[in-house]
Amino acid sequence: MAPRKRLLEVEDFSRLVHVGDPQVSPGGSRVALVAVRPDLEKNLYRNEIWIYELPAGKTLAVLQGEGDSQPRWSPDGEKLLFTSRRGLGEKEKGTALYVYHLGGEPRRVYQSRYGFVQARWMPDSSTILAVAPTPARSIDEDGDYVDIRGLPVWFDGAGFTEEYRSHILLVDYESGLHRRLTSGDFNVVYASPSPDGKRIAALVSRDQLRPHVTEVVLVDVETGETETLLSGSYSFSAVEWSPRGDALVLHGHALPRGLASHEHVWLLSLSGEPRCLTCSLDRNTAPYVSSDAAWPRGNIHPIWAGDGILFLVNDGGRVNIHRVDPGTGHLEQLTSGEQVVYSFTVSRDAGVIAYARTSYTEPGEIWILEPGRGQPRRLTRFNDWLLGEVELQKPVNLKARASDGTVVEGWYLPPARREPGNRYPVVLFIHGGPKACYGAAFNFMHQLVAAKGYYVVYCNPRGSDGYSEEYADIRCKYGTRDYQDIMEFLDAFLESVENADPGRMAMTGISYGGYMTNWIITQTNRFRAAISENGISDWRADFGTSDIGYWFDPDQICGTPWSSPENYERASPINYVDRVETPVLIIHSMEDYRCFIDQAVAFHVALRFHGKESRLVVFTRGSHGHSIRAKPRHRMKRYRIILDYLAEKLKQASPTTTSSTEESRAV
Repeated sequence: MAPRKRLLEVEDFSRLVHVGDPQVSPGGSRVALVAVRPDLEKNLYRNEIWIYELPAGKTLAVLQGEGDSQPRWSPDGEKLLFTSRRGLGEKEKGTALYVYHLGGEPRRVYQSRYGFVQARWMPDSSTILAVAPTPARSIDEDGDYVDIRGLPVWFDGAGFTEEYRSHILLVDYESGLHRRLTSGDFNVVYASPSPDGKRIAALVSRDQLRPHVTEVVLVDVETGETETLLSGSYSFSAVEWSPRGDALVLHGHALPRGLASHEHVWLLSLSGEPRCLTCSLDRNTAPYVSSDAAWPRGNIHPIWAGDGILFLVNDGGRVNIHRVDPGTGHLEQLTSGEQVVYSFTVSRDAGVIAYARTSYTEPGEIWILEPGRGQPRRLTRFNDWLLGEVELQKPVNLKARASDGTVVEGWYLPPARREPGNRYPVVLFIHGGPKACYGAAFNFMHQLVAAKGYYVVYCNPRGSDGYSEEYADIRCKYGTRDYQDIMEFLDAFLESVENADPGRMAMTGISYGGYMTNWIITQTNRFRAAISENGISDWRADFGTSDIGYWFDPDQICGTPWSSPENYERASPINYVDRVETPVLIIHSMEDYRCFIDQAVAFHVALRFHGKESRLVVFTRGSHGHSIRAKPRHRMKRYRIILDYLAEKLKQASPTTTSSTEESRAV
């Protein structure tokens, strides 16, 4: 008899390997990928680039330099370009381009103090195309001050912007010599070389007040002269060439529903109008499914290979690879099942597809598909230890009919090792976005909470991705239909699960989920505790302090604090703190420039001023995505703080002991 598996513990996070960014070589004979391991002792992540030979899956090489990431094959398949921080000090700025020749040591080619937006090969396999930020004017090299005259003031994960502009560089990989191909008061968002290497198609953002609006331009490689192919109200995130160089594949939308619009695959001839190839799907082709174990992501954009264009589709939180015929528009699904594909690449002839996937009870791994040659096969097994040692809970899918007749989909994890006759507390999770979603992806946090004896409940209310564009459009209605959907789904769960205890419920969420947590406790007292992370409490303040507030908030809340003050007033939880009866733990990270720290501090002060129970934990380092991108010890402490708070408020035995540290401060 096999020994009984143990329950998941906080410490297991340090053993989890994050796997992603698979890159199949042009000929389909090799795959490179990135594996990231937490190192608790040194409080950092160790990056590795693994190179495999196909079809056997034999390991050819493993690169282990600090920050090694973004591997990209040369068109001849003989060299691997990647970015790295090898040899740089912890506080030293910059990233370097390295080239590995499948033997010997990688060679540094070029270093930029400001990092790279993008790095890839030109068709000649000897020139590197890089998109890199450069200062718009002289800056203080000592960093004693910043002089900002435009927008944004700062950007999450990067800090003060100092008015950089991203432009195209061409770098000779042998000499390291480079030349700047573009210049001017605009940002190159994405760049792709033509098959003959004579032109570069680029997406350009010119309007600081609408940075999501892009133009499509062609850049002559010899002269640097530009030609605008497409402008207007389009928001594209990627552009690639057809194999014959006579058309462009675009990824994005024409803003039919503002920022709630689905991204689609478009075809643009060099002399015509763009044509949407996937709009009939009414599903998003740039999916983001909530998971704390599905990164590094790598490519999610369409790729034209062989006679078709491959792309991803999010259907109800299940993400699979599809193909469209650019001539006929015929759509075909290549992978299927309860899974989330979170990045992929394909060989030149489309004969080999390498993709990163996760499922409900499987962290991310790399899989290989050869269309028409059998079923997908798994290439990596970095996290088999988890499946072999630990008892995981399989989610139960639940579809609830909301009060307006619309079906709201969600899931729940049962608590580990339930016993007959006992009732169990409930923790409701709310995803970020709002245009993100839950789905068929592994979530370490969800599994951890279930292992401690709680029902874990989560759903995709109005505003979520994975369904129709109309369903995703919650603009001007924050805190209304989305709030109703969440509460009505929770009611449906309680009706269907007899041993869930409605008297012992807590809720939690991050970003938009933090906002909704703040909102919900001002609308109902049915929860015994709430944990709000990196959320919003005051939309008027968010407009001015968030890195994206000045263009995101007018689209989502509708209008500005001056043109439509009533919208900002109505949707801000801070205006209703006198109603709150639920104890709340507010967690925020000091370097969050997406939902700035003022949102947490102001909400805590307002609650305490009104005599409410509020506790504020500020992590002194970490950006908006601190729950998945913070340093390992930071993430471990966050898990323990949350579990202890749930245990305290829901009368569970305390599973951990929280210690005060220099990294966090409880108020």
